[in-house]
Amino acid sequence: MRRTLTPFASLLLLSLTAQPTIQYSDLSPDGVQTDMYRMTSPATLPALSDGADQTWDLSGITLQPIGSLSFTAAAGTPYAASYPDANWAWAQTVTGLGTAYTYLDITSGGIDILVRNLPLDPLIYSDPSQVMKFPLAFQETYDDTYVNNNGGSTMQWSYAGHGTAITPLGTTTDVAKVMSTEGDLLLWNLDPLYPILIDDSNFTLFFVQNNVGIAEQGSASVHTYPNPCNDQLRLNDVVPGSTWRIMDAQGRELNNGRVSTVSEVLDVSALATGQYIVLLQLGELVRRVSFVKA
Repeated sequence: MRRTLTPFASLLLLSLTAQPTIQYSDLSPDGVQTDMYRMTSPATLPALSDGADQTWDLSGITLQPIGSLSFTAAAGTPYAASYPDANWAWAQTVTGLGTAYTYLDITSGGIDILVRNLPLDPLIYSDPSQVMKFPLAFQETYDDTYVNNNGGSTMQWSYAGHGTAITPLGTTTDVAKVMSTEGDLLLWNLDPLYPILIDDSNFTLFFVQNNVGIAEQGSASVHTYPNPCNDQLRLNDVVPGSTWRIMDAQGRELNNGRVSTVSEVLDVSALATGQYIVLLQLGELVRRVSFVKA
């Protein structure tokens, strides 16, 4: 006998199968400041399963605070002039050892590493290493071919899992597991986009955000209804005078307008079925709201 899904069952099925695509618009325009921790026990990271809607329970590990990581604009950092193609930098400060800089070229196509570990032991890339591709869909893979002063290689990255990470630092939802064929494993927080875990053959590091950037200051939560939606999407608790833009999974702007009331209704009838983001902006304040068009 053929069975028909009820509307509730259809909604539940959608919530379990629709996984977010990692995209350029997930980056915070103001950067991210984090505290940095080293895993001291156990000796190796426990296995993290692949798949959708995972719960990775790492609450039993032991972490030691060792410093901070600043994901910031390259301009104004000590070695930016030597790498004019870099627009972002990771400044990794280890207590008692100083700061090492990794310079990045971040575009709508991905995150490329130009040089690592300045000035301590520079690893310079004549052909950059792409540690993230935009957009990157769940279960998608891509090849990363690079050349540095140690030689060249090609490895494959895959978006292998999505879910919730539980660590001694707290619980983080909306996390993507991305891994390489060279043994690198990263858990990425998706809003804003930054790694909360980096694991390779040399170390296992955890990060937790310690700043609230301009994009989050003074902004109340924005509620959407219904979500998933069909023809209309209502935004509650928005600020009149702010602007809105609807972006697709590839970061393309599909529609825009200006908010006129605290409960704004957007016409989404022309959108194809899928996941989208509404960017709400008032001056330098930016909020990202995800929704699904059914």
